[in-house]
Amino acid sequence: MDVIREHPPQGNPKSALSVRRIAVAGLGIVALTIGPHASADPTAGHDAKVNTQTPRMLCEIGSDDATPGIGPNVVCQGSFVQAPAGDDQAFVTASGQFSYRSANIGIGYPHAPFDTLVPGQTYHIQGWTLVAGDDGIRFTNDGTGHGMFIGSDTTVNPF
Repeated sequence: MDVIREHPPQGNPKSALSVRRIAVAGLGIVALTIGPHASADPTAGHDAKVNTQTPRMLCEIGSDDATPGIGPNVVCQGSFVQAPAGDDQAFVTASGQFSYRSANIGIGYPHAPFDTLVPGQTYHIQGWTLVAGDDGIRFTNDGTGHGMFIGSDTTVNPF
């Protein structure tokens, strides 16, 4: 039985360095391709819609609602244990105003699938930092520090 062994090239150390650089660059491209990439247009009146896994719900992150002039905000639609009967949205503004309301996040237009936020990841969308965890999701406005935490049990804690 013949055994074939491959030996590392004994050539130029500069070529080995080039191979390493190419490998590192390739890993960087892969990380950018498969990493979290939720983002949207920060123009006033624009928003990004995302799905969350814990708890499961649809959220809309707004850069700055020109009408009715409430500023940057986050709206999540679901069933919240503290919400008054009939209210199905938790709503917080960058200034810290919080409320529940009854409405519907409009998605009746053609759109690409919404990004799904994965527990263990941090996202930066429309001037908000979103930290998804197994215990819930935290929305924090980058400029003011105000926001809300929605627990996996659907309790909502504005801050």
